[in-house]
Amino acid sequence: MAFFLWGLASLSHAFVPTDLTPGTFRMANEAGLEAVLHQLQPGWSVEDSGLGKSFSPGGSEKRPWETNWGQYLKTDFSARFSPSVTGRAFFEAQGNYADRYWRPLNINHYEDRQDNHVFLRQAEARLDRPHWFVHGFSGVGHGDWKGRGDFFGLYPESFPDNSYMGSSGYFGVYPSRWQQDTFLNISHRNVPRGLEAGANLLGTDASLAYGKELAWGYGTSGYGRWRVPIGFTKLTFVYKDEGIPFQVYDDFSKRRQAGALAWAVPFEAGHRLEIGVLYQPYLAGKNYTVDRKVSAGSGLLGSSHSLSQKTALKEDGLGGRVRMELRPVLFDKLWTTSVDLTHLGILAGNRQQADASLGATLSPEVSFDLQYTYRRPVEGPIPLLYEGTPQNMGAIAANPRGPESPFVVDGSNREAVFLTATVWIDPTPGSRMFLYDPHEIEGWNVNPEETSPLTAVLQGRMRDYRTATDRQNYYDENGDVVWEPAGHTGAWPTAKPLYECRVMGFGKLDVGRWVLGLAGGQAPAASGLAYSHDPSRSKPITEYYSLEGRLERWPVALWGHYGTGLWGPEMNIHPFWGYVFDRLWGIGVSYSITVNTTWDVSYLAAREDDGMFVAPDLGSYEEIRTMLSHRFGFDFKFQEE
Repeated sequence: MAFFLWGLASLSHAFVPTDLTPGTFRMANEAGLEAVLHQLQPGWSVEDSGLGKSFSPGGSEKRPWETNWGQYLKTDFSARFSPSVTGRAFFEAQGNYADRYWRPLNINHYEDRQDNHVFLRQAEARLDRPHWFVHGFSGVGHGDWKGRGDFFGLYPESFPDNSYMGSSGYFGVYPSRWQQDTFLNISHRNVPRGLEAGANLLGTDASLAYGKELAWGYGTSGYGRWRVPIGFTKLTFVYKDEGIPFQVYDDFSKRRQAGALAWAVPFEAGHRLEIGVLYQPYLAGKNYTVDRKVSAGSGLLGSSHSLSQKTALKEDGLGGRVRMELRPVLFDKLWTTSVDLTHLGILAGNRQQADASLGATLSPEVSFDLQYTYRRPVEGPIPLLYEGTPQNMGAIAANPRGPESPFVVDGSNREAVFLTATVWIDPTPGSRMFLYDPHEIEGWNVNPEETSPLTAVLQGRMRDYRTATDRQNYYDENGDVVWEPAGHTGAWPTAKPLYECRVMGFGKLDVGRWVLGLAGGQAPAASGLAYSHDPSRSKPITEYYSLEGRLERWPVALWGHYGTGLWGPEMNIHPFWGYVFDRLWGIGVSYSITVNTTWDVSYLAAREDDGMFVAPDLGSYEEIRTMLSHRFGFDFKFQEE
């Protein structure tokens, strides 16, 4: 047997037990001492509101600095019992909690309020054999099956990690030690939880997944996939049986079942054809309301809307999709084109959509593509019709659809046009610029092995939402599904197209690795709750820009950002309710005292100073966060190879 101590770079990302040699147990630790100092701006006050903070104008013109201290110990136990059997469990123990103004909705705050000082963050066990595997997980993210024949995306991905800084910037230039579990912070539950198994034999492969909250908020669900070769083509069948949160639809049937069949046909020249059919008769037999346009003044309450009732049929659960990819050579350049057509009945998704793309490598260093989408619902939204005025609303004659309907028009199927253009400049095309989807222009996606002194990407986006939505559901500050209230419109259509632009450069110079990003444009609030005739609390659309940068040369890393019109950091609340910061900026430094000991200091300034859109949980303040962390651990060899 052998025993030895060792250090590690960071505990912010989970260990992969397969990195261990067989017969080895590892205990990895990160101990930290944290201090949070914050100060309200003159004329502001704050109160505790459950786990959150409630800010409001008013209060003293001279505000003191307040200091809170916290301590933690993160411990990851992992073992590799044999070449194919591994397991791990990731716990956190905390002493005091350092109370924050920035993102107070977090698991550490919740456990401190419960007087619980030890809690589980992640756990997983794996059995990996040459032709089959079984993987059990709790709080560990998982991908989807789209790359394995799931043409309609029936099996959802779930990646809970998010940075401490949240959406204070768009490129994520902050220390990886500040990664947090978004689902755990908000719902206080380890999401996702379940197991996935798969096997392959003679060209046939299959997968099974079962668990609770494999998608955030969903009940116990099961998914299956089976792909078989037919000559040089592949046929894939996918089935799902989901436990829908009971709040989503007002029905005794809580399970949504669907099946899909897809056929993929590759060609020698790199072309590819995929055809698929979907059947999802969820809530067939329920009644729903439809809206038909009539001449002005002849509709309900003198409007141009005529409403009637219909019944959802099983055939409304049918859907189809066809996608064609072509790779022609034109003007001595290889072009990549695709056309993707989708029709989903009202129970299968209520969507008709056409996608097209065109891309080419113009030179070894420069490539580009264009992506276009047109989308519309099969049945459009229902308007809010009432007597009186917006300021003095009378009897309501028609409501946007909600939980009583078998389907709604929401952000996934409202009529819209999207156009995205992206240009990549990479002097070293032999190494990938990005680890995953190259259209995701964020710091976490940058390839750390990129050696070019300057690599750049430029992206422009246009969005035009041509219709409103029905009422939508969202996740509240407890992670539960909640519907927008009745007697309220859905999200409004845009008066004109919205535009955004993102530019990102990164590379490696003598001074160290660097990244610089600039984003700006217009972004709409997600839900109808932000759209009203009262302009004092919420903002239905924000015009923003954000500048971020990071420079890293061991043992020092510097970062900073500045932005205006940025949504608040809680992705499930602030962009939905239309809550924005007028101005937000910050700077920070990380200093590696040793390979395993790091001191982080950050300064954040938030401002709500234009006298409009004063959100209840966003305020004007300054906050300093400093953290001294040390990583240590040991490997124990309990079995000789």
